[in-house]
Amino acid sequence: MANIIKSFFKLSLVIVEAITVTGCSGPINSNFDSHFTEDGYLVTNDSVSFEMKQPSKVKFYVEVSGSMNGFFRANRPTQFKADLWKIANYYYVISPNIQILTNAGTVGNSIPLNRFQTMMNTGAFVSSASTKVPVMLQSVINELNTDAGEVAVIVSDMKYSPVGAAAPAVLMTQYSTDISQILSNFGKSVSLICATSDYLDNQGNMACLRSPYYYFIMGAQGHVARVRNEISTLLEASGHFIDNLDSGFDFGKPKYSFGISYMCDQLDDQPTFVSYEETDGIDTCTIKLKVRLEDYRWRLADPAIFSEAFKIKAKYGSFVNVGEIKFDVENITGAGHNLLREAVATVELKLCNMVTDSEVLEWTLDLPNTEYTLFKEFFDGAYTENDPAKSYSVLDFVRGIFHGGLVTKELDSNFILVSKNE
Repeated sequence: MANIIKSFFKLSLVIVEAITVTGCSGPINSNFDSHFTEDGYLVTNDSVSFEMKQPSKVKFYVEVSGSMNGFFRANRPTQFKADLWKIANYYYVISPNIQILTNAGTVGNSIPLNRFQTMMNTGAFVSSASTKVPVMLQSVINELNTDAGEVAVIVSDMKYSPVGAAAPAVLMTQYSTDISQILSNFGKSVSLICATSDYLDNQGNMACLRSPYYYFIMGAQGHVARVRNEISTLLEASGHFIDNLDSGFDFGKPKYSFGISYMCDQLDDQPTFVSYEETDGIDTCTIKLKVRLEDYRWRLADPAIFSEAFKIKAKYGSFVNVGEIKFDVENITGAGHNLLREAVATVELKLCNMVTDSEVLEWTLDLPNTEYTLFKEFFDGAYTENDPAKSYSVLDFVRGIFHGGLVTKELDSNFILVSKNE
């Protein structure tokens, strides 16, 4: 009798083992989704691989006009002078000169950095000229060699004032269209950084504690993104950075990695997770997706902005819930010309109610390209160029960026395969 019981027990184990093996022996990609092989490996494609790169030269163009005088007062320190000097020195090795934009908006003298410092500090750039932004942009573009890795940075309050031109009031109504056309013909990438400085009246007294001005960067996309991050980092360190916005980029797909998963196991280094388990909607397969953000404008690291931008869906009927999102943002200062920004959003993905033996999650980022909330304090109520607390006409400039040919392409999707099988 004992032998019969032993034999029955052994047979039961064999049956259970067979059932278990049968339950996990099917293909990992049981839906035969085209983005993965049958055994769960990602099928690569020709999506753009975006990479930030050091430009060969950063060409600084400093605009001098009447509305800029409060930043340039003779023998008086301003935050503008301190920040511009710090930024220009950071690029000194590859850019030892500063170019001045003349009264007509065209490119003027190229001044060695040390001489520029003296002229800036002693009031040599105080001017009564007006700002002709379209001419300024076109003049810079005409001498910029992006194929050789050059990047241009225009430093200006960007207040358009076509005084002396024919029909200036009409030109103001056409401003956005003019900017759109110029940048469309340029066909490269741009980034607009907003910063603030104290602003002094002609007696040297404080006229405004937070006067906005801008760094407008133009060039190839990898170069522009790197310079945007470096200048923004330097301004943030001094407490004078407001925001940046970009246009004319093709980032391809978001970059990512994974943290430690729960109730599923990552397959090699693939975006594939096997041995899916669940007990309820809370205690279920959980994937920690780490999305890299440093390529994009800095607003994406804001929790509310990121939550709106992050898009995910399950292709085969399962339920995916976005749980906790954590952000890790760090600006790293290294020796020499080495400022790096690292920004990662760790998104907790919970998958449950899997209908079939596998599921494919499709996710991407809907970039906040036209969001300018942090600029609005300088745009709202900007009725005259004589108000140093406001950015007269800059909203029209921004609209020209948004509606021109320099449209940032939508990001491609990434895919995650989750399978009950092994």
